[in-house]
Amino acid sequence: MHENFTEAESENGGYVLSNLVLNFTPRAELTPLQNLEAFIEICRNSEVLGARRQFDKNVWDIGHLKGHTKMHRAVFSTLEASSENRPEPSLPHPFIEFAKSTLVYLHDKRPVDSQSVRIAALRCLEAALRESSKGSRPTAVNEMILDTAVEIAKRQVSASVAYQIGGQLKAIANFMDAKGFIRLRHRWTHGVKKPQETGSRISNEALVARQNKLPSAATLRALAGIFYEAIEPVDVLVSSNTCLMLCAPERINEVLRLRRNCLVEGSGEYSGKLGLRWAGSKGFEDTTKWLPSEMTSVAREAVANINQVTIHAHKIATWYSANPTKLYLHEDAAHLRGQEVLTLADVALLLWGDETADKSAKKWAQTSNRLPKLKLENGCIGFLFEDVERTVVAMLPKTFPYMPGAPELLCQNSMAIMRTNELHSEKPTYLCMFSCVDYTTLTTRFGSYKDRKSVFERFGYVEDDGSPIKLKSHSLRHYLNMLAQTSGLSSTEISLFSGRKDVKQNRAYDHMSSDEVQAPISKALKNGYTSELEPVSIVERHLVTRGEFKSLGLTAAHTTAYGWCAHDFASEPCQVYRDCINCEEQECIKGDEQKEANLRQLKGEIEFLLKQARSALSEEEYGADVWVKHQTDTLERANALLSILEDIAVPIGARVRLDVNNAPLITKDNIHPIKIIKNVRRKVPA
Repeated sequence: MHENFTEAESENGGYVLSNLVLNFTPRAELTPLQNLEAFIEICRNSEVLGARRQFDKNVWDIGHLKGHTKMHRAVFSTLEASSENRPEPSLPHPFIEFAKSTLVYLHDKRPVDSQSVRIAALRCLEAALRESSKGSRPTAVNEMILDTAVEIAKRQVSASVAYQIGGQLKAIANFMDAKGFIRLRHRWTHGVKKPQETGSRISNEALVARQNKLPSAATLRALAGIFYEAIEPVDVLVSSNTCLMLCAPERINEVLRLRRNCLVEGSGEYSGKLGLRWAGSKGFEDTTKWLPSEMTSVAREAVANINQVTIHAHKIATWYSANPTKLYLHEDAAHLRGQEVLTLADVALLLWGDETADKSAKKWAQTSNRLPKLKLENGCIGFLFEDVERTVVAMLPKTFPYMPGAPELLCQNSMAIMRTNELHSEKPTYLCMFSCVDYTTLTTRFGSYKDRKSVFERFGYVEDDGSPIKLKSHSLRHYLNMLAQTSGLSSTEISLFSGRKDVKQNRAYDHMSSDEVQAPISKALKNGYTSELEPVSIVERHLVTRGEFKSLGLTAAHTTAYGWCAHDFASEPCQVYRDCINCEEQECIKGDEQKEANLRQLKGEIEFLLKQARSALSEEEYGADVWVKHQTDTLERANALLSILEDIAVPIGARVRLDVNNAPLITKDNIHPIKIIKNVRRKVPA
């Protein structure tokens, strides 16, 4: 989401609202507090995250996550309140306005699905200000406050979450420094080490991690048994969706976004194959996944089961799609349409199909929904049909006619719908309304919740040692990935099969033991497959001209006076590269035509690389944000240096030293220093 403004400048604070992009540029003549106030005013009126309509609220509705029916919210509570899962007390003034604005601005620049880590980082920052007696003032943030915030995070959360919070604190610190709200003496880093991944295949930790992430043999046997034994709607729904997660390594939110017509019969090169129209996530597009031949009959049965068990909900959703303001009446209650007044028995019949549930109907109408009652003959009471109709229609999902978290999927086309309360063991099922199934419908029945009996317990399945079976839905994805690895599929094939945009993400799912990795190599050696290997030939190197640089397809790179150094976005920009333009000790002499030509050439190359990095950032490629920041800083300093060298007021032969903190321009005779105006920038091309 972005603001739709034309370029303009404010008189009370230097900022720019450009078309489709929310930007803020501080003004040098204003104090940090004045710049901050101008920044807050921009974000307050932004449409990003719905800030314009809810900025003064302390709990924001952000939207629905994929596979979730519950509204995702941003709660601006203190660290202490959040640790007790309370929405209050809220962050104090003036920090809360800054926190809200920061969330809006960063989401516009670097959108994320969940705001939880960013809000956690802001809570830790505010707690650090209070701990240091800074009065919750954002402009009082410095390196010491940031270090304290990191220490608070370490005390509050796990090592992996603390690492994520540290990353967000770094982004917030860089952003505050760049916008002139604070002035840091050096580029701050959080210093939290990334938790060691259990990458070793022979350590005890790797063995434990493997066991924790993969389903046990008893779990797999139980899932198969339940799939064929299930009769009740809830059991059929849970077992059939779980079965589909075993047909292809997909995420639970993707299974819950399958369409009713998701089966694809192969043709041409896929003749005789069965595929599933699968909804992608995490940057991977929707696609057709072709299933292993052994799983085709199982997939057909699972899809048929789900379509059958949700057929009544499908009929209701189809009715409301065509008649969004009219009450759906099931066959036994169809005669009530056109009737002006309904008795309690009528209400019970149209709601639950049970005329004898008049007491429940009275409670529903009077206590739960406060409908005005009418006095009927014999002392009975009734209700207007239109009041009952309006109340029931109001029960439609908030996102209707679309599924929560899937704005492209109509409810009537989804397999993840059931009649309201149909999955509840005690509450009566509404025969006139449907609800959307979300991931908790499945996960709460996998044994993760103490207050709910798992599907394994209900069917009498336990682990081989007699302990209860507990399943994590993502472990099925890990399991299928391991099968693919042990079967010899390439990393690219596994990535495509799993719906991953980046092949490097396969690493987190590699649970092969050292013996499993070594087995194919030992087999190849035993069978003599190495006898035909040829010696490695020396690759001939070809030099290219600088004119050919942009045609090479480079995305992440450093340029030097002699060529370039290619990287990928997963690695940070080189810390020992001779990055002269960003060096505060470098001096340039005005009038050296060759050096100035090199500088203009550098500017062109950085503009090209920045465009590539921004493109990668828009596609959420890992690490691209670091490169965008690096290339943007470099381009800004190159522009600042060029503006000085092109200034006719600067004499030929002048020695120029550019510093990011108002460093002087030293003249030829080393006197009369000329101050560089702070934050002199050229507009960076998109």
